[in-house]
Amino acid sequence: MNRTRLASAVVLIFLVGSLAAHAQVRPADTADTAMLNRIWLEGTGHSRVMEHLSWITDVFGPRIPGSPAYDKAAAWAVKRFTELGLANAVVEPVGELGLGWSCEYVSAHMTAPSYMPILAYPRPWTGSTKGRITGSPVVALLSSKADLEKYKGKLKGAIVLLKEPRPVHPSFSAPASRLDDKGLREIEETPIPVKPAGPGGPGGEGGLKWEELEEFFKTEEVGCLIEPLSGNRADFGTVRVDAYEGNGKDFTTRGQSPRIFIAAEQYNRICRVLDLKVPVTLEIEVRTAIYDKDTKGYDVTAEIPGTDKKDELVMLGGHLDSWTGGTGAVDDAAGCAVAMEAVRILKALGVKPRRTIRAAFWTGEEEGFYGSRGYVARHFGDTDKQSLDKLNFEELEKNWRNPLGDSTKLLAKPDYAKISGYFNYDNGSGRIRGIYLQENFQVRPIFEAWMKPLKDLGVTAIALQNTEGTDHLPFDYIGIPGFQFIQDPLDYFPGLHHTNQDVYDHAVPEDLIQSAVVMAYFVYQTAMRDERLPRKTLPIPVEMPGRTK
Repeated sequence: MNRTRLASAVVLIFLVGSLAAHAQVRPADTADTAMLNRIWLEGTGHSRVMEHLSWITDVFGPRIPGSPAYDKAAAWAVKRFTELGLANAVVEPVGELGLGWSCEYVSAHMTAPSYMPILAYPRPWTGSTKGRITGSPVVALLSSKADLEKYKGKLKGAIVLLKEPRPVHPSFSAPASRLDDKGLREIEETPIPVKPAGPGGPGGEGGLKWEELEEFFKTEEVGCLIEPLSGNRADFGTVRVDAYEGNGKDFTTRGQSPRIFIAAEQYNRICRVLDLKVPVTLEIEVRTAIYDKDTKGYDVTAEIPGTDKKDELVMLGGHLDSWTGGTGAVDDAAGCAVAMEAVRILKALGVKPRRTIRAAFWTGEEEGFYGSRGYVARHFGDTDKQSLDKLNFEELEKNWRNPLGDSTKLLAKPDYAKISGYFNYDNGSGRIRGIYLQENFQVRPIFEAWMKPLKDLGVTAIALQNTEGTDHLPFDYIGIPGFQFIQDPLDYFPGLHHTNQDVYDHAVPEDLIQSAVVMAYFVYQTAMRDERLPRKTLPIPVEMPGRTK
């Protein structure tokens, strides 16, 4: 989920070349090829990564934070980590998140003028229909307050079509791809964007606000809202199921009207029949559940304790929560399975790391990195002007270019100085091809040395620029080295990301096996290094307990 990057490539290349040329790689930063060989043999010969993935996806299904499915998956993760021999496996609260939600039942059909079963998914956090409802759909395109007045008093109990039909076009691109040498070079050479001095992000909204529409639908007591998804991620029977239109309020707003997403082709057919003035009859039933007894978010963590530097940390992980169209396999049960397999490999080899290795399964990533933000704020530090574990999705989007806002200092916790780095996996199930440096020039020579023996595994690319959209960001925001790997895209976009096709069958076993090996190796090298990974300088001072630096 990268942003557009604007800057001078010439200046970037000069800076990278100059710093790399003058950096000296210490002997301690050479690759431990003997350990890599052991990791490779264990990871390829006895892999359990697909077993981990099947448990998370097939057994527990989609995992909205606060839902029974999420809670069961978190409890299983604690049990599995413990079985693998890790210590201190716990479910840990990370702060207020919002309402839990799940889909219990959905059924949708067109019964006239001919029969058509409809592929339908409720939008997360929306409500249930009043039993099974039957009727002719009403097209209501609402984009202004005048439109609300036009339909006022006319939609009670109605099945409402909210959008114009969307044309479906053939795709002339391959559905999946791998990064070739040219693609890797393009990633490496992408210039760093120029950050604005003040808060960036989108401005105000035009037209009706989300809250106005929700209040209108609630007041009108509509029967059920229906819409297709826009864009190229909802064709060929693929339905994208997420809740971003709520601007971060979906998961805190009660009483939302029932709403379903359906396949574009089926939505279009219904609209075309209506255009022919032929009556259409739909039959719909939706049952959803809200969970509000506990509105906190919960992460899962487990450790391989360190030895002579056991009070220091290296972390790895992915996010356990998912959307509800599929089973959240490549977004991001794959990241959790890879992290779990990485620590399984190290534990199976009897590794005694110098630093403690801590695996983390995050909650609420899809709502704005709630799990990782809350964890970072609780364990490592927070700013004096905003709480990283309280920001919602709307604020995250507004401040993505300037996450520290107008803060004047970082209030660090004792463990802030003790964590060496965090490694994240959350871009589908494609194998690792390299790593993003997040503009940390100092780690380039270190990672270059580590990656030399990984060339045979296809891991060659080091990109200086930032990448956005994964749980490494809360670490990076406050100066902790946090990294997301460069992965082969496969068919993550447009076919799988947040769609009903995000299931176990679309995860690539050999890629996940390779990724777990690479993850284990990076974590091991970080854990054994004499010094912690070097950090970027923050634009604000860091106030440590008892001192300021």
